[in-house]
Amino acid sequence: MGTKPTYEEYSQRIKALEKESARRMQLEKTLKESEEKYKLLIKNLPCVVYKGFKDFSVEFFDNKIELFSGYSADEFYSKKMKWVDIIVKEDIQAAKTVFVRALKTDRAYVREYRTRTKSGDIRWIQERGQIICDDKDQIEYVSGVFFDITAHKLAEATLRESEEKFRNIVESSPMGIHMYKLEPDGRLTFSGANPAADAILGVDNKQFVGQTIEQAFPSLMATEVPEQYWRVCALGETWQTEQIEYQDKQIKGAYEVYAFQTAAGIMAAMFLDITHRKRTEEKLKKNERFLQNIFDAIQDGISVLDKELNILQINNTMEKWYAHAMPFKGKKCYEFYHGRTKRCQVCPSVRALETGTLQMDIVPLVESGQSKGWLELYSFPLLDADGKPGGIVEYVRNITERMKAEQALRESEQRFRTVADFTYDWESWIAPDGGYVYVSPSCERISGYQSQEFIHNSELLEKIVHPEDRDFVCKHILEEMERHDVSMIEFRIITRSGKERWVAHICQPVYDDDGNFIGRRASNRDITEKKRGETALRKAHDELEKRVEERTAALVKTNKELKAEIANRKKAEKALKRRGLELEMKTVSLEEANTALKVLLRRREEDKIELEEKVLLNVRELVSPYLEKLKIKRLDEKQKAYLDIIESNLNDIVSPFVRSLSSKLIKLSPTELQVTNLIKQGNTTKEIADIMNLATSTIDFHRNNIRKKFGIKNKKTNLRTYLSSLSP
Repeated sequence: MGTKPTYEEYSQRIKALEKESARRMQLEKTLKESEEKYKLLIKNLPCVVYKGFKDFSVEFFDNKIELFSGYSADEFYSKKMKWVDIIVKEDIQAAKTVFVRALKTDRAYVREYRTRTKSGDIRWIQERGQIICDDKDQIEYVSGVFFDITAHKLAEATLRESEEKFRNIVESSPMGIHMYKLEPDGRLTFSGANPAADAILGVDNKQFVGQTIEQAFPSLMATEVPEQYWRVCALGETWQTEQIEYQDKQIKGAYEVYAFQTAAGIMAAMFLDITHRKRTEEKLKKNERFLQNIFDAIQDGISVLDKELNILQINNTMEKWYAHAMPFKGKKCYEFYHGRTKRCQVCPSVRALETGTLQMDIVPLVESGQSKGWLELYSFPLLDADGKPGGIVEYVRNITERMKAEQALRESEQRFRTVADFTYDWESWIAPDGGYVYVSPSCERISGYQSQEFIHNSELLEKIVHPEDRDFVCKHILEEMERHDVSMIEFRIITRSGKERWVAHICQPVYDDDGNFIGRRASNRDITEKKRGETALRKAHDELEKRVEERTAALVKTNKELKAEIANRKKAEKALKRRGLELEMKTVSLEEANTALKVLLRRREEDKIELEEKVLLNVRELVSPYLEKLKIKRLDEKQKAYLDIIESNLNDIVSPFVRSLSSKLIKLSPTELQVTNLIKQGNTTKEIADIMNLATSTIDFHRNNIRKKFGIKNKKTNLRTYLSSLSP
């Protein structure tokens, strides 16, 4: 038998057991406190924590799952449904692909997909998970968190839709658009163009990007365009010209241009090929639209602070972000994260400690004292047993790329809105249902009505059309939605002030990236002055035709009389020859009479030459210059034919006179003859320049040529007096 334990041994054993019991009770208390902290941490995170398996079955969800999906955790625990059952069918394959890819890397993954809640709503979920494998590399389970990113997705879609709307306005504009920017050294460089510019010029404008305006379009150096573009870009002025003639190895044509500043040092030039206004069969090419990716893979961090802002714990993401500042133990949050010696003036964690509620701020991501990006910081108070904040959980999301993407989208929207809102013409986008999606503010300059009035009343345009043109315009509006090409018409409107204006209307269909018809793009231009000019030109042409007919008839009559006179004189000469012998027998008085008759005939011959000279000079001085002006005007084929007939008839009339013309005036050009005529009328050099629409230096040049041809250059002879002495 063994020796029976003594009293002292029993006492020692009892004390050891009591000590072990006390240790175990303290350990249980510590474990319970730790468990409570982690439960509180999970409860305050803005996400759902889960544990599941590769077949999408779930073993654990925190209580927030019902707020996210409408389904309770028990419904998933019962195995009657899996997480995949609420994922939108079209997104399931992509989610599985991300999971398989993670198995081949570090087994961590981030995937985004749509879910359908119990009430039928669609929510976007961002899942961040970690695949846990056993020693044999077999999947044991998956754990991670779900974030509701529906609001971010809606914001992304809204920004994309806004940019797309204004990009469509510019990209689908039937007018060509060139964009330039002013470099710091004063050079004006080409920065881009819309598809219409490629179609109108017949070239790919991308080849000009980065070149100066002189390099891209060398023939513009002989025009005022480079200087005017520089003033628009540098000074914010606007500039418009009705016609610019241009020709180089690739481009040839005449263009109407309107240039304006879109931002400091940036301008857009809108142009229309006025030599091919009726080429309706050419369709504008659509450029590939590009959209930048707003969100990159967002890495989130978590840190736990005590109420003195000392860092107690951080996760792996935070360690990666702040590897340069490690270790974190014993450091304040503002020391470790921001490199500061004092706490930040704006701190959501301090506010959370003071208020006991969730706080959020966007703060800079600092590395070695330099800001490297932006963080979205959520601060959750950790409440103690008395309900008072005893610490903070900081949830941090890197939103640097999102902030950059949103800023880029806002700038892009502003850029396209600026181009659209500051067009000189009245631009609009008409939806398939006939309502207006967009109307540019320039509509008020033309019609007197604001853009919102057209948007709120889609029939306003029909109401302000001139009554005589209304049926024609209404028919065009009904047909334009069924057309698939460019359409152009001209009609009159009555403005708000009651004035009548002519409008040139051009429209074409607009399609989205998928080729779906989304309406028509229309541009209205005020052509009232052009119409007035055409009316005045027709009136002047009719008057000129009448005057030419009258003068032609007079010249024909005079020519017939002269021919009859010549015939009579020839008959008289023959008669005189026959009577020559008889005349010799006449007395001295008859010889004197015969001599007088010869003098008279010579005088008549001189009169005939003088008359022919007058006719030829009058035609060259008073008719030919205006015929030359008519030639350079934009005439239709019928008008050109009439002009050629007039010129041919005049040449036929005056051609017999050219052989006998001996006046010094025959040496002058048509322009010099016109200047000569105006000088004889007493006009000054400035007045002549205004009448002929020329520079005074050009008039002085012609005056010197006239003096040189008359042989009076460098002589103190008054030119007007001299010209008057030459007048028949």
